[in-house]
Amino acid sequence: MYTLRDMHHTQTVVLNTKKMWTRFHIECNNCEKVTNLRVQIPEKEKLPISFECPNCSSLLNSELTVDFKKASWDFKVIKGNLINGEFDKGDYFYEFSDTLPTEKPSTTPHKTHMATMRMPPRKLEKLKQVKDQRKFHNDEDWENFQDLNKAYANWNKPLIVKLSKRIIGKTHPSKIFDCKHDLDYQQLYFLVLNFLVYPWIDFENHTQFVEWLNDKVFNEEYINNTDFKTIYLDIVTEEEINKLRSEISLLNIQFSKIKDNLYYAYNKETTSDSFAGTQEFNKIKSFYCDCFEFIGRTSHIIFRLQNLFERGNQNNIPAGTPRNVTDASTFQALNHGNRLDILILSSDPIPKDLYVNSFDNKLRNGINHFKTKVDSNTQIISYYPITRRPDEEYQIKYIDFLNKTLDIYNSVLKIGQLIKTFKVCQVARPRT
Repeated sequence: MYTLRDMHHTQTVVLNTKKMWTRFHIECNNCEKVTNLRVQIPEKEKLPISFECPNCSSLLNSELTVDFKKASWDFKVIKGNLINGEFDKGDYFYEFSDTLPTEKPSTTPHKTHMATMRMPPRKLEKLKQVKDQRKFHNDEDWENFQDLNKAYANWNKPLIVKLSKRIIGKTHPSKIFDCKHDLDYQQLYFLVLNFLVYPWIDFENHTQFVEWLNDKVFNEEYINNTDFKTIYLDIVTEEEINKLRSEISLLNIQFSKIKDNLYYAYNKETTSDSFAGTQEFNKIKSFYCDCFEFIGRTSHIIFRLQNLFERGNQNNIPAGTPRNVTDASTFQALNHGNRLDILILSSDPIPKDLYVNSFDNKLRNGINHFKTKVDSNTQIISYYPITRRPDEEYQIKYIDFLNKTLDIYNSVLKIGQLIKTFKVCQVARPRT
């Protein structure tokens, strides 16, 4: 058992996991090289710590257990050997945090200043606020959120209310759970969704899209427009809305299961360090690809709105569109990967923003196949997306991939807002 007096100094301090770090020396079972591990004390009781030996790539597996009442912790090595070592000695030096990007593994000793001290105070405080918001809800809340999405997909209205109360009942007034109309249940679901999920995305960016919807869709010039009615009554029908609602719910459930791997992603916020301790690339790539497919399938809706709002009709395509695309239907028939170049021909940046940062067809094709390499020490993802040139390599940093994943999930949530808005239009302006 390690106590606060084992931290290479003699002064007893209060357990403060925001800045506290400790270190251990782990010897690899295979190559016998020693890794000097510096780890940030987590804000949870158990922290699995797994990484590859920087020399031979053998897995080094351990677990840190924190006793907050006694202000102490216990470190157990599951694979590898815990040995006594001098403070700044080792063959390799590895930093690990479950929430904060660090520097990549090195053969040179750790910097004197830890990762929490290497950032400007204002930036560190901002990242801390984001982290605290993301950690606000416990596992039970997220489990109820998964059930809430199933209830929403099945349009089980009593269960939507019951699960919403479990999640936000203590923090919101009771009157919001008094639902009388279908739109009330929609509103309640999105309130819970906002409360749990939006600390993970670029909220300002998302708000811009919602304001764009309110300005365009609820503008009297368009809500009574015959062509616009065709979109939300004949194209995005009630049946289609139910289908999309189910798909979005499944993606929200998927996000809730992989969210801990995205603590390092801070949207537009950059850090000098870029190494992520938790690496579960396979789970993240599956989520990214599923989001890609969803916003690809639904992009014809955005294309129709771009045409309507900028050129007066959903079938008025932008200049520069390839000849094989003559209207919204021929656009909808395209492969998803061929749609981006057309979507960005329109001028309004807000609808385009759903795609420009993260709708990356080469990345999707590359990581969705087995010929992908992830270097665990540099955290560079190498992928090979072009079938006819199988050796043509593309690369992306793991941190950048996490940011793209959060961005594309934000696009899924925007489509969710659009679907909710179309439902409102159907109720407010039924066919006459």
